[in-house]
Amino acid sequence: SVKVHAYIIHYLRKQLPYTFGRKEKQRRLIGRLESEFTAAARRYGLPKGDFPPIGPFKQALLEIKDLSEFPKLDKKLVKEMDRVFSVDIPELLEKAKNH
Repeated sequence: SVKVHAYIIHYLRKQLPYTFGRKEKQRRLIGRLESEFTAAARRYGLPKGDFPPIGPFKQALLEIKDLSEFPKLDKKLVKEMDRVFSVDIPELLEKAKNH
């Protein structure tokens, strides 16, 4: 899910130091990605079943030079996305079904 991916990147980004040792820390985080997934799931209340497969996600992360370059997570946008998926889309589907 998009939300889970956003929170994973947000979580990993927050683990990085502000200055020195960023690359090494990022490499260690990616190396223990399974435990980082568990920590992120627990911290943000995300269902483990919504997490991506570790292998392909790890490969994608290895191609990123610096996770800290990702923009910060906008939690207002996440709440809005949740509302769209839980309220707006079901309403649209219900309207479509009745026509």
